[in-house]
Amino acid sequence: MDQIFGSGNSILAYFLVLAVYAGLFISVMPRMDSSFRRSFWILYVVWAFGIFVGNYLFYLMGIMSFLPWLNNFIHALIWIGVCLGFMYAASYKRPLWEQLVLFAIFSFVVKVTENKVLGTWEFGRFFFIEGNLAYIIGWSLVDAAYPIGSAIVLMIASRFIKGLVVPKLNLTEST
Repeated sequence: MDQIFGSGNSILAYFLVLAVYAGLFISVMPRMDSSFRRSFWILYVVWAFGIFVGNYLFYLMGIMSFLPWLNNFIHALIWIGVCLGFMYAASYKRPLWEQLVLFAIFSFVVKVTENKVLGTWEFGRFFFIEGNLAYIIGWSLVDAAYPIGSAIVLMIASRFIKGLVVPKLNLTEST
């Protein structure tokens, strides 16, 4: 069961993490234009399943700590797929710097919560920078690149799928 839940974790601990996800989700009150729905689903499939597999592969490569399967599942499919997907749908017209800051802060809050509640994200370094805090901050900054990666994914997918919204990476102005 440690491989699934993590050592000493209960369903109650996972509900607490899900409550934090919900609180962050509600705090931005994401609204999705109907024109963005198809783009959302493309991003959901790419990010949710890509991150789920990627987290495990990064663990095998020795650059990430092991995320118990349930933690990896809810982190990838619910946090990254649903929550960040909606957050992107609500923010993609904002200046890029605002998006990067928003995604970094929210990702940091989630990783600290998962670390404190579930005991995950406990690795001792982020690449060559020592310390668990560096690890959590480093991966939060990687998550901050979600808007850039999403714009690239949608640009590529739009070549094959009609009706996708392809955001421009505006550095200073809202569109």
